[in-house]
Amino acid sequence: MGNLFKKNKFLVIALCTLVISTLLSWGIASGFGNTKIQRFTAAGENGAKMSYVTFVPKSATNENPAPVMIYFPGRSSNSHQLDNWAIESARQGIVSITVDWNGNGETDLMTSQNDYVSALMDAVLDMPFVDKNNIGVLGNSAGNSAAVAAFTLYPDNVNVYVDDVHPVLLGELPQKANMLVIQAKADQYVNNFVGDHAAVVKMLTEAWQLDSDVEEGKLYGSAADNTLKQYVVTNTIHQISALDFAGMKAQQNFLAEVWPSQAGKGPKGLIVGWYQLTQIFAYAGVIMTVLALGNTMYQSIPYFNAIGNAPTPNNGLRGKALTKNVIISLLIPLIDFFPVSWACHNAEFLNPIFQSRNLRGVIGWLLFNAIINLVISAVKANKAKKNGSPMTAADFGMAGPGEEVQWYKVGRAFLLACIVVAAVFAWVRFVETFMGINYQIWNVLNISEIPPQRFLKAIPFICCNIFIMLAANIGMNTTRRLPETDNPAKDMAKAVALNVLVSAGVVTFLLLVQYGVGWATTQYIMPQMQNLGGGGTSAGSLDFAFGFPLIMGFSAGMSTYFYKKTNNIWLGLFISAIFGGFVGVVGATFITGHAVM
Repeated sequence: MGNLFKKNKFLVIALCTLVISTLLSWGIASGFGNTKIQRFTAAGENGAKMSYVTFVPKSATNENPAPVMIYFPGRSSNSHQLDNWAIESARQGIVSITVDWNGNGETDLMTSQNDYVSALMDAVLDMPFVDKNNIGVLGNSAGNSAAVAAFTLYPDNVNVYVDDVHPVLLGELPQKANMLVIQAKADQYVNNFVGDHAAVVKMLTEAWQLDSDVEEGKLYGSAADNTLKQYVVTNTIHQISALDFAGMKAQQNFLAEVWPSQAGKGPKGLIVGWYQLTQIFAYAGVIMTVLALGNTMYQSIPYFNAIGNAPTPNNGLRGKALTKNVIISLLIPLIDFFPVSWACHNAEFLNPIFQSRNLRGVIGWLLFNAIINLVISAVKANKAKKNGSPMTAADFGMAGPGEEVQWYKVGRAFLLACIVVAAVFAWVRFVETFMGINYQIWNVLNISEIPPQRFLKAIPFICCNIFIMLAANIGMNTTRRLPETDNPAKDMAKAVALNVLVSAGVVTFLLLVQYGVGWATTQYIMPQMQNLGGGGTSAGSLDFAFGFPLIMGFSAGMSTYFYKKTNNIWLGLFISAIFGGFVGVVGATFITGHAVM
């Protein structure tokens, strides 16, 4: 037994990390069983499916129905975006429902927003444990359009509206509404649609028909006649408002004012910080399991062990050569990010194949730079040939020394990658089905189960990823190889760290500059371009790239890890491309027309 553990130590540690952190995440989210978390579907137009997740506290029964809060997420988001809000309101004794955005997650694309909203609202009204006269809706960002529709379509049932970071829609609501408006301090969309803070105050003062300027945090009106109103500004930005702890606390306090008897547990300290902490370990457990499972199968099964090659000579990069390589690897994609990603984002003719506009922008940018890297490699190979020292497949990590590409190894690497990714996503599906949760790091990137239609739509993006990772592996694992020592573990750690930092560096830098500066100054300095499908302007695909440092980081880390193990690029290339492709597609909105209805 001891030898078995020693031989598979990494796999055992990875699985223990994954299972224990998953159980802890579920325990915190559900109060260790006090809240039942479950996904359901409702029928929409022409058989279209609306998907949602319910958080039902034990205190909500047929005999003692509870109020309900419905959470509509922003554009390019699925139901898990607002899990944190639902977890907190369920702890107050409120039935909570998170919804997949139209065309995202497991919800089919519906051309009519009213049908999208009605499918859900009718399902909620059929729930016997729900107080049908006390229904609240929260809209995050573009999700406010759906929340407004619910309020106006079901005026006899919906009596609470929480407007989270999109106050421009307030003019569409009636005066007789319990309303909490949460504005992010640094929100370029509010600046675009409404104006500065003074403009928002003026708009709210007029919309609420107040005698003097609205005061932040002050309660106006009365819940008894459905006129309670409050305006709160929180210290966050638009794109991460779904993680806004101050906003969640403001919601708790407001709901306690509106539903003091029904929300019997009342406001309390937030628990989602602990939930996110366990989720970080669980997310790391998923990545570790991919690495450990792939390595165990490669090392233990002769059929897959044949993938490996003899090591190729490594002269390494040092000093100025290494510095120059890193600078070029960062500078070129930094310069071309905005024009290339914006052009691909708005390339409407690509909709039939690459149906996610938001994902398409960043993938197009990665493809463009992959082509540049392959051209550079081809030029180097041609130069070497002219100098009488032709490069071989081994120089590109595609074969062992003195060998041509052996295609059976490529095929076996692809098969092994498919098995690993299928096994990991089978676990993810199990967790979502029986526990109701997924894996996420501060909600900027979700690892969720893959519905059948999303599986098929992912294939074009995965094909692009394979091409991208081919170029990336040649660049980072053969051209940018560090000098090696007598300590393989240390060499592995240094190579992984360098390649993760370089791969994720450009997007991370742009995000920090744009949104870090925006948070600090409320001014966004990157170019604002026309945002097709969303209205107004934005910083192109950068607005939808918050998860890409993680995708690009773990893709580079996986590729480097398996290159060090196998001495070729194939296994790491396929695993990272397929896994990263599915992770990215799960968090993207598929569109045939406009992303905002």
